[in-house]
Amino acid sequence: MNNMKKISLFVTLFIAPALLLCAQTTAPKTSKPPLKKAAAKPAVKKAAPVPAAKPEPAAVSAPAADPLAESLEKIKSTDREERRKAADYIGQSRNPKGAPALMAALSDDAPRVRQSAADALGMLTWREASPKLSDMLINDGDAGVRQQAAISLSYIMDQAAGPALVKALKDTAPSVRYAALHTLAVMKYSAAEGEMIGLLSSGDSNMRRGAISALGQLQSKKAAGPLAAAMKDSDQYVRLEAVKALGSIGDTSSAGELIKLLAPGENAQLRVEAAYSLAKMDMNDGLPVAYEYAKSADLSVRSQALNVLALAGDARTLQFIEELYTAEQDPAGKGMLDFTRQRLMLRIKTLQKK
Repeated sequence: MNNMKKISLFVTLFIAPALLLCAQTTAPKTSKPPLKKAAAKPAVKKAAPVPAAKPEPAAVSAPAADPLAESLEKIKSTDREERRKAADYIGQSRNPKGAPALMAALSDDAPRVRQSAADALGMLTWREASPKLSDMLINDGDAGVRQQAAISLSYIMDQAAGPALVKALKDTAPSVRYAALHTLAVMKYSAAEGEMIGLLSSGDSNMRRGAISALGQLQSKKAAGPLAAAMKDSDQYVRLEAVKALGSIGDTSSAGELIKLLAPGENAQLRVEAAYSLAKMDMNDGLPVAYEYAKSADLSVRSQALNVLALAGDARTLQFIEELYTAEQDPAGKGMLDFTRQRLMLRIKTLQKK
C-alpha cells in the first residue's frame, strides 16, 4: 500500500510535468499568412504646363502737365481770379517764356490782374516792360497798380523810368509816393536830388525819412546842410535817419552837430549812431560812447558800438575788446567780439604801416 502511494507521488512530481513539457514543445506552430505586397500606385501624370499669360501692354501714361503751359492758357480765362493766379504763377516760375502773356495782361480790365502781371514782370526783371510800367505808374486809375508799377521798376533798374518816378512823387496816394521814392533811391537816380531835398520839408514824416535815406544812398553832398538841420526834427526816427545819412555822405561840415548828439541826454540809439557816423569820417569823438554801450543788452546798440570801436579804436581799445572777449560766456557774443577784434587788429596794422 505504501509502495503504491510512493509510485503515485513519483508520477505526480516527475512524470506528469515531463509529459506536459513534451506536449508543448511538439505542438505545431501556426504559421502566419504571408504578407501581400502593396500594389504599386499608378504613376500620377504630370499636368501639362499652362502657357504663361502674355503680359498686358503697359498703359500709356498721359504726358505730365506743364504748369507754365496751363498758366498761359488760364491767363486768357474769362474768370478774372483765374487770370490773376495765372499771372502770379508765371512770375513765381521765373520763366521768361511767360513774359509776352504778362505784357498783354498789363492791359487787363481787372486791376488785380494788372497788378499781378506788373509784379510778375518785375520778378522776371523784364526790361521791355519798363516803358509800359512807367506809363501805368502815371496813368493807371488804380493806386495799387501804380504802386506795384513803381516797385517792379526797382527790380528792372531802368534809368529811363526816372522821370515817371519823379512825377510819381506827387501822386495822390501815399503808398505810390513811398514806392516811387524808394525806387529812385535804389536806382541812385541823381537827377531827382533836388526833388528829394524838397521833400525834407514835407508834412509827412514818412516821406521825410524816405527822402533822407535816399539822399544818403545818393551820397549827396548838396544835401549835407539840410540833413544837418533834419537832426533837429521833431520826429526821432527822422533825426536818426539824418544821422545815418550824414555818415554815409561823409561830409565833415556836419561833425559839430553830430558831436552834440553824443551827450548823455540823448537816447542810446541816437548817440551810438552819431558815434558811428563820426567814425566813418575818421573821427574818434564817439569812442567814449562806444565803450559805454559795448556791453549793452540791446543787441542793435551793442553791435553798432562795436562797429565804432572797430573803425575808430586803438591799442587801448584792442585791450578792452580782449577783456570783454575773455569775460563773455555767450557764444554769439564771443563771435561778435572776435569779429570786432579782427577788424581792429587790421586797422592798427594798417595805421602802423603809414
